[in-house]
Amino acid sequence: MKRVLLLCFYLLLGMLSLRAQTLVIKGRVLDDSTNAGIQGVSIIVADTKKGVSTDKDGSFSISVTGKKSVNLLVSYVGYKSKSVKTDGSEPVSISLSKEIASAGDEVVVIGYSSIKRKDLTGSVSSIDAKQIKDNPLSSAAEVLQGRLAGVQVISAEGAPGSDVIIRVRGGGSITQDNSPLYIVDGVQVENALTVIAPQDIAKIDVLKDASTTAIYGARAANGVVLITTKTGRPGKTQVSYSGSVGIRNIQKTLPVLSPYDFVRWQYERSRGSIQDSTSFVNTYGTTWDTLNVYKDIPAIDWQEKVFGRRANFQNHNVTASGGSASTTLNLSLTRNKEEGIMISSGFERTIANLKVDHKISDKFRIGITTRYLEQTIRGAGTSSTGFFRNNRLRNSIQYRPFEVSTPGGGEDEFDELLYLNTNGLTNPVISTKAEYRKQTSSGIFFTGYLNYNITKNLVFRSTVGYDKSS
Repeated sequence: MKRVLLLCFYLLLGMLSLRAQTLVIKGRVLDDSTNAGIQGVSIIVADTKKGVSTDKDGSFSISVTGKKSVNLLVSYVGYKSKSVKTDGSEPVSISLSKEIASAGDEVVVIGYSSIKRKDLTGSVSSIDAKQIKDNPLSSAAEVLQGRLAGVQVISAEGAPGSDVIIRVRGGGSITQDNSPLYIVDGVQVENALTVIAPQDIAKIDVLKDASTTAIYGARAANGVVLITTKTGRPGKTQVSYSGSVGIRNIQKTLPVLSPYDFVRWQYERSRGSIQDSTSFVNTYGTTWDTLNVYKDIPAIDWQEKVFGRRANFQNHNVTASGGSASTTLNLSLTRNKEEGIMISSGFERTIANLKVDHKISDKFRIGITTRYLEQTIRGAGTSSTGFFRNNRLRNSIQYRPFEVSTPGGGEDEFDELLYLNTNGLTNPVISTKAEYRKQTSSGIFFTGYLNYNITKNLVFRSTVGYDKSS
């Protein structure tokens, strides 16, 4: 009986001991200026891998075993980090103050090193996620337009998905490619801004002069565009959504002649030769009584017929981000769908992006980034053939503002006589619909790295990249 009682006593003592060694720490993180709770603040227990994130009210709860008191490392983007010591005996109230950083304190990555902007001697322009996120654009290249000094962003056409040309300080070669070198997370990627969703970009730095681009060699002669993608943050996994829906339409068209004024102009220009005069009579009529009927013919504005569509567009992005003190993850899915204002044109794209970083030890850190792209571009553009007779802009402005065969209509009828007499003017609706193009592309991009901290100020980093596209 004594042995049984003694055993029960030791078991009870052990349970009490375990209970005493388990801390349940609760608290709330507040903004010191508004006294409102901050959601998504990272709370990490020092010297352990345990961490949580605050909820929408700024509250958190975390359990720690084997310690009488702990140091909590509290951090959030845009606020000053703080360390708080507690024994869990009562809820913790933590106030964070916003971090006011000057432009000189901003860190710029150049080649193998990082440097504060105030200590920078070279020419570098930067743009970060805050400036990108509010733009309802599907192209990361278009986001840069007008935002970086010395960087020209030129769209080859206005069609959705068309190529965007970037020139750093106006490249002047007439025989070679003037495109800059694109480096994404340390790896060279061709035309990187066309395969990355704007929502996945954390920062873009453009290196513009020899002192900053020298580390990349001859390929950097036209400048270097450094792109850093978003990473996960320690704490509870957060899922966010951003999207935009809208309509595009043509804002301004060129004024064109009415049907009667157009015929009068044709009459006057045909007086120079018998051949032109005969052609005019065969096409429009013989007497002014006949020509007066064109005063009552409804006009056709071919600019509105070809470029007057109210084009819908929609952009959607879903992101999941989180992790622990040793492993962080950022997963995003982006879907873009656009109609062009020109008939028979459009654009669709899907991008999936996964970025994982893992701290093996105090010395080693590894990470991988995988990106999958699939897109479809419909339409041949306005002048992609390079032949002036097929240029939809030319035809929509110069083509006569009516149809002879069916006045006020006939948008789908080809007039061979007019084509022969006007050096190839074609009904722009016909020429646009006649040339069909559907360009599909897909690709997978992989980047991996290994970091080894040799000393506090010396790090060895090995990076590998693999791209496959079709």
